[in-house]
Amino acid sequence: MASIYLQEWINKSELDYYTMFVKAWIPFNAWYMDNFYDEVIPRTTDRKIIDFIKDNSNRYRDKIISLLRSNDEHSNEFKMLLSNLHFELERHPIPNEDERISFNNTNLNRNNLPSHVVSFRHHDYKVEFRHTQPRTTKRWICQIISKRGTNNTIHYIDLFNWSLKELHENPSYIAIPNDKKQYLDACFAEMNPKKPEIIILNPTTNSQGVYIQPSSSIEIDKNKNLYFINNYELVSRVIIEILYDLRCKLFHGELHPISANLGIYKYAYQIQNILIKELI
Repeated sequence: MASIYLQEWINKSELDYYTMFVKAWIPFNAWYMDNFYDEVIPRTTDRKIIDFIKDNSNRYRDKIISLLRSNDEHSNEFKMLLSNLHFELERHPIPNEDERISFNNTNLNRNNLPSHVVSFRHHDYKVEFRHTQPRTTKRWICQIISKRGTNNTIHYIDLFNWSLKELHENPSYIAIPNDKKQYLDACFAEMNPKKPEIIILNPTTNSQGVYIQPSSSIEIDKNKNLYFINNYELVSRVIIEILYDLRCKLFHGELHPISANLGIYKYAYQIQNILIKELI
C-alpha cells in the first residue's frame, strides 16, 4: 500500500534548486542596490546596475577573478562548477530572446557598428544599418557590389531586423550564387547587434594526438578539455551575465521548471552561493 506514494516521496527528496538560486540571488540583489543604485546618473534598474558590476572593480567581480586566477582547492571547486554549468547549458538549451544562454554565445554590449564591408576578388560585400530611419522601415541593407567598371550593385537585400533566418529566407538572397553567399554571411555576422563574446578555446593536440591546454588560456576542466581565454575581466563579465540571464528567466516566469533544467540551476546556485559569501 505504501508503494503508491513512492514516486511522490522521491520527488520531495530532490532539492529545489530553482528556489535555492532565488534565495542566493536576494542577498546579492540587496547588496548591489545598497551600493550601486544611483538616481543621479541614473543607475536605477537591475540591468544597469549589473552592467556596472560587470564593467567595474567590486567585491563580487573581483572574487570571480581571484578564483579564476588561483589554483587552490577552493578555486578548483569553483572552476568545476563553471564546467558543470557550461555542459548542463549545452545539454539543455535555455533560449534568451533570439539566442540561447550559453558560455559559447554571450552578448555583453550592443554592437553599434554602422556598416561593414568584406572585399573578395572583384566584389565588395556590404551590410549597413540605417539607424536614423524609422523602425517601421527596412533599415538593414545588404549589397554585393561589383568592383569592375562603375561599381554597380548586383545584389540588394533590405530587412526589417538583423536576423540570419530572415536573410536566408529572402528571395533576393536565395538568388545569389552559392559561392558569394559565404562572404555576405560573414559580413552580416560582423554587424550582429548582439555579437557574442567568444571565451572558450578549443584544446590543441601534441604529436601523439593527445589533447593539451592551448596557450594563453585558463584551465577550467582538464578532464573535459574546457579552457577559457586568458582574459580574466572578460570571462568574469560573461559569468556575471549568464547568472543574471538565468535569474531573469526565473524572476520573469519565462522558464519551464522541468527536471531537465534543474541541473542548470543546481550549479548556478552553487556558484552564486560561493560569491555572495564575499559580500558579508
